Amino acid sequence: MKFYQINSKKSVGFDLTSLIDVVFLLLIFFMLTTTFINIETGVKVNLPSGDFAAVNEKQNVIVSITENNTLYVNNRLIDPNKLSESVKNAIGDNQNALVVLEADQNVLHGKVVRVMDLIKKGGVERIAIATKPMEEGQSQ
Repeated sequence: MKFYQINSKKSVGFDLTSLIDVVFLLLIFFMLTTTFINIETGVKVNLPSGDFAAVNEKQNVIVSITENNTLYVNNRLIDPNKLSESVKNAIGDNQNALVVLEADQNVLHGKVVRVMDLIKKGGVERIAIATKPMEEGQSQ
């Protein structure tokens, strides 16, 4: 008895054409969407031109918060309940006055926000937070 072998083997496999199409479309999608993302990691600031911006410190009001939560306005110790009134007196009629907030790095964030609110209640529109420049080799 002779057995005949059928030579019609069916190949089992994936049709990679559709998979390649999907991967290609995803690649194009991500390439296009990343080019349209506008990366802005900071606050929009209208910076003056020039090498160094001159700041007239006589017009600035400086509010300082020490590590033990003591408040100073222009290097004068003040009562925290009278901060708005003190800032209002310090800026006078100058509605464009800049208040520079100097807070110790160990002061809690909530305290700084409360002081900023009190400064705003004093009629100030412009508040800047003072920082010191980073030293080389210092990580963020």
